[in-house]
Amino acid sequence: MTAEAALSPVIETLADLHERLGCVPLYRIRCQPAPGTATEADVLVYPQGEKRLYELVDGVLVEKPMGYYESLLAALLIRFLGSFLDVHDLGIVLGADATLRLAPGLVRLPDVSFIAWERFPNRELPAEPIPALVPDLVVEILSAGNTAAEMERKLREYFSAGVRLV
Repeated sequence: MTAEAALSPVIETLADLHERLGCVPLYRIRCQPAPGTATEADVLVYPQGEKRLYELVDGVLVEKPMGYYESLLAALLIRFLGSFLDVHDLGIVLGADATLRLAPGLVRLPDVSFIAWERFPNRELPAEPIPALVPDLVVEILSAGNTAAEMERKLREYFSAGVRLV
């Protein structure tokens, strides 16, 4: 459970859950596994073979909206950052399918992220599928399915976790 969840009122209704998640459109909130019971392992499973990206927020799987245009913008940013990092060996750049544990029970998939080598002891990259890594830079490309409240929550979470720039 995230620190934000611990401080929030008890979830008694789906309306409470909807509000807690940042008024994410209901079609993006997965009901299997039941809200409040999802785990990191569930983030890595594709139910019924669906190839969708999910974040884990307070035990709830929330679909990450990413379409053609958002993917194009992310790819351009990754290309530019990657070219810069080829010359200046400062760290690594990751795309939208990189699962990152920002806190216990909080897995986010920023559209683009940069992580400095200082965050990797001996420059060794973690082998686990959901590493506990806090990026230095996070880019979230707004999609039609994002809400202002959702993005405000993400900003709070990223900065609380130690992200330097969002």
